[in-house]
Amino acid sequence: MSSFLFDDNGFQDVPNRESSTDLTAADDRTLRWAAPPLDAAMLDALVCYQQTYLAQASGQGTETLAKAHTEALAASGLDPKTAEQGSALLRAFGGRRWAVRKLQDKLGQLQGGAADELQGRIQDELAKQERETNALARRYGEDALVLLRAREAELVDLHTRLTHLLSRG
Repeated sequence: MSSFLFDDNGFQDVPNRESSTDLTAADDRTLRWAAPPLDAAMLDALVCYQQTYLAQASGQGTETLAKAHTEALAASGLDPKTAEQGSALLRAFGGRRWAVRKLQDKLGQLQGGAADELQGRIQDELAKQERETNALARRYGEDALVLLRAREAELVDLHTRLTHLLSRG
C-alpha cells in the first residue's frame, strides 16, 4: 500500500512513522486532534480528580457517585469534558500497564520445561501490550507517554482502585 494514506499533508505536529497498512494508526493520528494536550499540570489535575472521586465515592448509589464526580471536578479544577477525555487516557494507559504487571507476575510464577509453551505465549502477550502502550503516543503524543510512564505505579494503583469501585455493583 502506498504511503499517501498516512502522509502528513503539512501537519507535522504528529509525525508519520507508519510503514504498515494498520488503519488504526491513521485513526489515532486523527483522534489526537480531539484529545486535550497532556502536560504535567493536566496530569496532576487528573490524578487529583481521580483521588478525590475515590475518596468521596465510598457509599453506594448513583447519588453518591454523582456527588463524588461534582466534588472531584471542583477539587481538580477540570471541566467535565476534559475530565472525561483525560480519564479515558488514564484508563487506556492504566489498563495496559495493569495487564503487563499481571503477565509479568504470571511469568515469574512459571518454572520448568512443561511451562515453556505458556511462557512463550505470555511473552508474546507482554510484547503486544508494550506495543499497544507505545501506540498511545500516536494518539496522545510522545511527551504525554513519557509523563505517564514516569508516574506508572501511581496511575496503575488509581486504575485498579477505580475499576474495583465502579465494577462492584
